[in-house]
Amino acid sequence: MSDGHRRTDRRREGSALLVAVMMLVLMGLIGIAALDTMTKDRQVAGFQNRARLAFYAADAGVATGMSLVLTAPSRAAVPALPLTNLGDAVIYPYGQPSYAGDPLVANPIVYSKDGGPVQGMNLQVPVQFVNTLWDIRVEGRTSDGGRSHVEAMVTKMLDNGY
Repeated sequence: MSDGHRRTDRRREGSALLVAVMMLVLMGLIGIAALDTMTKDRQVAGFQNRARLAFYAADAGVATGMSLVLTAPSRAAVPALPLTNLGDAVIYPYGQPSYAGDPLVANPIVYSKDGGPVQGMNLQVPVQFVNTLWDIRVEGRTSDGGRSHVEAMVTKMLDNGY
């Protein structure tokens, strides 16, 4: 073999090594980009999960508030919505979601106003019953800082003279 062929073979071997190193660097960069994307996706999923748990806790608070309104003895009664933890440590090992009255208002459950007469009443007879409207404001919370505020309007039938 002549001296010229050996130089050409060495150059080919050197260029193949360079191409292989460049491919490894490129594959490493693609792997790092994929890892970064996966990390961000997990963070977004965590935020969505926290928001959903807080909303469900607030929804449970609204259901409790509705029950309190339906058992309220009069329009002047101001039912208290207690701070309540949901579930147990087995279901939520990193902290239980909870709900409480909205901290932005003095009373989370208040009588708002009288609505119209109860549907189905005969309008020729004096109206005996009226739908009363109650406002319920609840905040759902998660142990890792998620918050959700829900406001609902509830009706309760009361005697018009009550």
